[in-house]
Amino acid sequence: MHEFTTVVLLGLAIYTLVNLARQLGEVSRGLRIFLDLGFGLLATWILDYSMFRGWGIQFRSQWMGPVATGLVIGGVASLWHEAVGFVTSYARRAYDEGAEIERRIGSRAA
Repeated sequence: MHEFTTVVLLGLAIYTLVNLARQLGEVSRGLRIFLDLGFGLLATWILDYSMFRGWGIQFRSQWMGPVATGLVIGGVASLWHEAVGFVTSYARRAYDEGAEIERRIGSRAA
């Protein structure tokens, strides 16, 4: 369970890092996904972290664990982008609908 939590939180950290990089300029969706995967690989390579090692899964070579984990973390970061985008769009829609309803009620009362 700790491995899953670590992967999800590292994905959130990579999501935040890529969002900071996106503030520098416009980034396409493909480049954003590439940055997610690249930063995920870089983070696990620097940390020498493998979620598979925590589960007792062995690879043929030792470098494969951090690389596979980095790709998983990059995928989770990409999932964070979509999840946050969904919640943001839903909140905007709900706020705009609420403002529209209040505007209609206010025009009837006047």
